[in-house]
Amino acid sequence: MRRSRQDWIQFILDRFIWFIIVGVFIFFAFRANGFLTGLNMINLLMHASVLGLMVIGQAICLISGNFDLSAEGTVSLVTVIAAWMMVIPATEYAGGGPWGLSPFIVIPIILVVGAAVGWVNGFMITRLGMNNFIVTLSMQLVLRGIAFTLSQGRDISGTPTVFNWLGAGRLGSIPVQLIFTGLVAVGFHFILQNSRFGRQLYAVGGNKDAALASGFDPKKTVTLAYVLSGLLAAIAGWMLLGRLGAATIYVGQGLTLETVAASVIGGVALSGGYGSIGGAFAGVLLLSVIDNGLNLMEVDPFWVGGIRGFIILLALAIEAQKFRYKPKITRAEA
Repeated sequence: MRRSRQDWIQFILDRFIWFIIVGVFIFFAFRANGFLTGLNMINLLMHASVLGLMVIGQAICLISGNFDLSAEGTVSLVTVIAAWMMVIPATEYAGGGPWGLSPFIVIPIILVVGAAVGWVNGFMITRLGMNNFIVTLSMQLVLRGIAFTLSQGRDISGTPTVFNWLGAGRLGSIPVQLIFTGLVAVGFHFILQNSRFGRQLYAVGGNKDAALASGFDPKKTVTLAYVLSGLLAAIAGWMLLGRLGAATIYVGQGLTLETVAASVIGGVALSGGYGSIGGAFAGVLLLSVIDNGLNLMEVDPFWVGGIRGFIILLALAIEAQKFRYKPKITRAEA
């Protein structure tokens, strides 16, 4: 069947992110010393794995038609809670708490904390009718405040090896976090494409009234989206703490912008109802390649922020054109 001009434009726009990734990768391969080394590729993917977990949660919320700006606050809080519960300070000036709990007790606690934060976000947005942008932004500030209170602004180091395994362990020569993030991404891609929850998520993000008329529960779907986002942020915090071996309230700072940027660059619609986990991960890969390449080229950090902003604007322009050429659904099809 012959494709029309509009079909070809839509086909290219849907995959434009991969053209950008290939072009950026080739550029840094020639211009950045050490970019193509095995060690650098591992470092690049390790950075992408933590961000990738958070982007999955952000993409799920965006597809439902909502933002989650609290994720980096969740990362900060769970890392401080975990270290505070496990590490007994050697001196009164060191961080840590009085308990010295086992990692096998602490890990379920921080996962529950992350899911609970997501549930509270979802409850305030769906049941109390509050604005999702303001709620999650305020929640981020609240969580960082709690983290600061627990740590008193001090770094807490010395987390157990067992706890650190997810972020620092290896299976052969492959970091555990790469394998784990890959499995999570594949799992959520399958869920969104093949499960009832996935159908509900896209329906609610596309048109809440139509979803409600179809028998779906928008409030329950949005709340579950936030619970999953909070849970994934908690796992990302666990992974990041394991890799760094020390907790600070500044862990995760700035990741919120990156999660939104990666999702939008990867084709997840800000208006909801459109996008995929695979596309969001393409956005993660692009941001990680750019950060890595610019660091190797020793570009001024102030320029890095400007380049990121330009890429986000470019992604928004591509998104606008994508929906401009997206075939209209006829009334009969609706």
